[in-house]
Amino acid sequence: MATYDFQNTLSAEQGGGVPALIPTDPLGENGFVTDTVDGQTRKVYAFNGSGNPPSQQAGLSFDNSGGLLPSNSYSIQMVFEFLDGNLNGWRRLVDVQNRQSDDGFYVDPSNNLDVYPVGAGSAAFANNAYEDVVLTDSSSGVVTGYLNGAKQFTLNTTVMDINNPQNLINLFLDNDVGGGIGEFASGRIAEARFYSGVLSDAEVAALDANPLSSPSPVPEPSFTILMGAAMAGLVLARRLRQLRLE
Repeated sequence: MATYDFQNTLSAEQGGGVPALIPTDPLGENGFVTDTVDGQTRKVYAFNGSGNPPSQQAGLSFDNSGGLLPSNSYSIQMVFEFLDGNLNGWRRLVDVQNRQSDDGFYVDPSNNLDVYPVGAGSAAFANNAYEDVVLTDSSSGVVTGYLNGAKQFTLNTTVMDINNPQNLINLFLDNDVGGGIGEFASGRIAEARFYSGVLSDAEVAALDANPLSSPSPVPEPSFTILMGAAMAGLVLARRLRQLRLE
């Protein structure tokens, strides 16, 4: 597991062996700012760019060249908001082909989570508000998306398998070749988590109940354990330990 809470650093909470996130900041406007998220005043990371040309888009990249995540069995959680730009169009969330394909995970013009060109959810994603989004990709060829703990879609596809020589997972950065370029919006991100393996519906709901790792007085998933007040919490802890990275 790799956890990023953006408390004035792009390094992972887990420290050595887990890569820091790589910023893309062509306009020099990214940075840490103070905001209110889930009732907490805390630092978040602002990514500010422009959709066109694609070279002016801003975002973050997770370097998986060390093999921390299997290419076809992983989960990503992001707590973020879109603030400016293409708020009525396609907005890229996750790219796993190093910006070489229009295929990937988006918020679409109907404000639904969407794995293009396969399918979408139905609940509305809100702009200018922090949303909790989870994507899981399984070795059985199933991709599942969640918005604020609620399942939005289950799709049979390999579109979200990590498929590029650099083994990068890009957040918010759209493809810079081919069709559909410029599908970008600026925003702020408060939390990002990367898991080896596929989170269950119950685990996603537990994350949504406590989406922020720090600062938070509420026990939540960490590198070693998911604390709980009842047996259900203990079951989740065993499961998340199975998903942590070796």
